[in-house]
Amino acid sequence: MNGFWSIVLIEFMHLRRDKTTLIIALVLPMMQMILFGYAINFDVKHIQTVVVDLDNTPESKQYLDRLHATHYIDYVAYAKTPEKAAGMLQDGAARVGVTIPPGFARTIEAGGNPQVGVMIDGSDAQVSVRAQLAFLSPPASLPKGAPDARINVLFNPSSKTATFMIPGLIAVILQVVTVALTAFSIVREKEQGTLEQLMVTPVGRLALMLGKLAPYAILAMGELLAVFFVSDVVFGVSARGSLLVLFFMSLPFVLASLALGLLISTIAQTQGQALQFTQLSLMPSLLLSGYVSPRETMPGWLYLISTVMPATHYIEITRGIMVRGAGFSDLLPQFFALIAIAVVLILLSTFRFRKSLA
Repeated sequence: MNGFWSIVLIEFMHLRRDKTTLIIALVLPMMQMILFGYAINFDVKHIQTVVVDLDNTPESKQYLDRLHATHYIDYVAYAKTPEKAAGMLQDGAARVGVTIPPGFARTIEAGGNPQVGVMIDGSDAQVSVRAQLAFLSPPASLPKGAPDARINVLFNPSSKTATFMIPGLIAVILQVVTVALTAFSIVREKEQGTLEQLMVTPVGRLALMLGKLAPYAILAMGELLAVFFVSDVVFGVSARGSLLVLFFMSLPFVLASLALGLLISTIAQTQGQALQFTQLSLMPSLLLSGYVSPRETMPGWLYLISTVMPATHYIEITRGIMVRGAGFSDLLPQFFALIAIAVVLILLSTFRFRKSLA
């Protein structure tokens, strides 16, 4: 034990000088507690629902009110035909479609049990199971003539786990690799002393950032093809929609993830710090993107935070195309959101790079 306290004192001095590591060590547990506590919630409520009320009577409205009173169903739109409602499920605008047929009220008055058509998006098994329970539970019934919900689970009728997990896993794997690829780039230049050599060249800051992104972007797109291949051959999960469209819509996500890694690289002073920041960025993406549990279960403030994360929009794209067969036009909001996030992250990286050299 000779010299033990001297070593302890030296390590405390290292911690005091390395404020970044100290802050991460103190903040990370609190962040984990908050995110795990709020984000992981499998009691799905407020499921986005489109209504097709072809009866339009007080009885049909009462039935819809009783469904809404369970807090599991939220009406986001009214469609004129079941086909329109199915289209909204395909493009992700709603998770459930309810069709009340003509003669709904007459059947009840006659003492019968009217049939109600229910379409459920099966691309997220947790939402699908909760939605089915909402329509089969007693609160959905009327005082007389309990409706018979005829449930049709679309896109993943067998609720196969791999079908809705693999598309989300593609986003997670791609982000882990792309962020890690670029997170060490500028830090490595700093540690090797080659960053100064780059600065004496006539290359602009933005050109430097984009130049560092380009090779990794090509590598990431090649990796994406390999992941699609494994998804199809090993797990039997292939794209119902266009694989070409999915590949094209992956570009802004790859750029956003690479830019996030570059931003980390401009903040971190050592490769150890870059690794810590990379791990720190991964956890919110896992918990808030909808990969682990549906975003509908999150409190409002956490839901808003999740909208600025690239993985949130990319998982909507992968599940939309691979599971629901959605087209390019159906997923334009997510596509443009990824473009905006990528542009902001690239500009932030450029700004931070200038600041770090000031």
